[in-house]
Amino acid sequence: MKKNNNNYFSTSISRYGTDDFIKLLRPEQIQRSAKERIFREMVKGQIDYGKYGKYFQDIKFLENLIIAAENELRNNTVCFNALKFYDVNFPGDQDVVYNMRETNIKMIAYYTILQRLQLLKYTSDIGVLTDIQYVLSLQEFKNI
Repeated sequence: MKKNNNNYFSTSISRYGTDDFIKLLRPEQIQRSAKERIFREMVKGQIDYGKYGKYFQDIKFLENLIIAAENELRNNTVCFNALKFYDVNFPGDQDVVYNMRETNIKMIAYYTILQRLQLLKYTSDIGVLTDIQYVLSLQEFKNI
């Protein structure tokens, strides 16, 4: 799959005027960017890990990606459980069933991303991220 040249990293390098932009970011900025853009680009295969993998190996960047993935997984798990509780007690609401499905898809995606980021943290092997786009290749995962 062709890697998109206009991704979070290329945009940030251009915006900050340096490829050493991570040191200029606050943890909250990294976490927000992860939730708004980076995770989606990982799933869509828009990140060339050969070119931008060094950023994932930066401990500040990686730790904040892990925090963001944990938060998203936790939030979606809580929502899923609440919807499941509602469905058990008030069955038949199609909106609840639809939202359970959507929330479950997000849980799977964030779990997969979190698992790979933690594996990267412990192995330092950027290769563990390269197949995320294939593992989550169904169209449902593209819109996390």
